[in-house]
Amino acid sequence: MALRNKKNANRLVFELLDRHSFSNDMSMQENIGGRWIKSSEGLDHDRLVRAELKASISISPSIKLGRFDIDDCALFCSIGLKPTTEITDLAEEEVYGGMLTVVISELSPTPTASTIEVQNLTQTGLNTAGYTGHDAHEISPLFPEIKVFSGVDISPEENFRVFFLLCLADISRPGSWIDEDLKYNLELIAELSPIAIPYRILCRALFDTDPSSVFLALYRSLEALYAYSHATKLISELSIKHSWGHVAQTLEETLSWRPREEPSLGALLRHAVSQDLFMMLDALGEKIPQNTDLISYSARKMYNLRNALVHYRAFHQSFDPDKVDWNRLCQATALMVLHIYESIVKT
Repeated sequence: MALRNKKNANRLVFELLDRHSFSNDMSMQENIGGRWIKSSEGLDHDRLVRAELKASISISPSIKLGRFDIDDCALFCSIGLKPTTEITDLAEEEVYGGMLTVVISELSPTPTASTIEVQNLTQTGLNTAGYTGHDAHEISPLFPEIKVFSGVDISPEENFRVFFLLCLADISRPGSWIDEDLKYNLELIAELSPIAIPYRILCRALFDTDPSSVFLALYRSLEALYAYSHATKLISELSIKHSWGHVAQTLEETLSWRPREEPSLGALLRHAVSQDLFMMLDALGEKIPQNTDLISYSARKMYNLRNALVHYRAFHQSFDPDKVDWNRLCQATALMVLHIYESIVKT
């Protein structure tokens, strides 16, 4: 494990603050002396030097998540989130100077304080004999809220599932369009193994003001489950010693094979629960005609909705997103993901 250079890490923190506060006059940065955040002796200082970034996601300049490892401890850090519920197997920790320096220098969040607030603080006491560094409680308020959660025995494959849990714990803040029923179903998805669930995509979708983004992320989860089911079947029949993702990618790159979308969606929905399909159709304001196959009809409507959201075609312009009950639609789609996952994924 490479050791982190403390001086360089602190320099990165204050360079972020300088770019923010002197954006209109970069020349004002000249002759500013060395600055640093005070770190506590012992564990905090050890993390400053040795905590290694293993995974991260940037949802926006002010919302970021990362995982740092040191020894057998995993440190999941969130920037710009305010989790309102506890995360299983994670314990929130107080953020001291060393870990604060690590998080800011590695994840580079955009400061949220005003330029005057930043300048007044970061230049205080510089070039004086009494300067001993800035306290963490002084620097931390200049950035979006930073939280650190520790856990043990969390495999790397779980990283984005944990990120998704942290994001879900935050979306109950005022202004979120996601209601409690949908949030509950998304929390159930977050309990699934990362196999065939694109948690990275789901994380981003939660913070999009357009609710169709969550539907499309859940739709991509269904696509992943279809690819998983066929790739694992091929692996079993040919005794292939590769992951399902590698096999699916190789099939597309080598043979240009990929599933035909509407028929493959129909095949996948045969693992769904009819109640979920009826809920989806009701959210779209659709009523199934008599003597019509529920699965085929649902697959066609779902596929048409997906096309209307991602393509421009003249006949799609009649689609009115304001007539869709997005919470109920996403709730139904989330339940499809859950029930189909339970049916086809062998864990």
